[in-house]
Amino acid sequence: MLRNLLYVMLGGAAGAGLRYLVTLLCGRWTPMQMPLATLLVNLTGCFLLGLLIGLGQRYIQVSQSLLLMLSFGVCGAFTTFSTFTADAFRLLNAGAWGMMIAYMAISIVGGFSLFVLGRTIILH
Repeated sequence: MLRNLLYVMLGGAAGAGLRYLVTLLCGRWTPMQMPLATLLVNLTGCFLLGLLIGLGQRYIQVSQSLLLMLSFGVCGAFTTFSTFTADAFRLLNAGAWGMMIAYMAISIVGGFSLFVLGRTIILH
């Protein structure tokens, strides 16, 4: 149990670092209105988590510790629901209703679709 916790913590450090790098990179090329960095990490994280869950379901020999590190650790720290919510609220406060609705719809529908796609790629 302690060993798995350490794997999750290691993966979390990697995921948080990757998230920060994506935010830095997107900050240079993103219009201020659309929270592209958060959208990108959340959609990518959904796809990767779908792949990982598919791997865990299809290939029993995949290390449970590795799956925990990559799913709970990397994907958990890479993605962010709290920032998604704060970004949506910021758009609402700015009066950008259309952008807020598009951002929320793309995040939710796109995230779910990419999760299913990732899982399907592995299982079929």
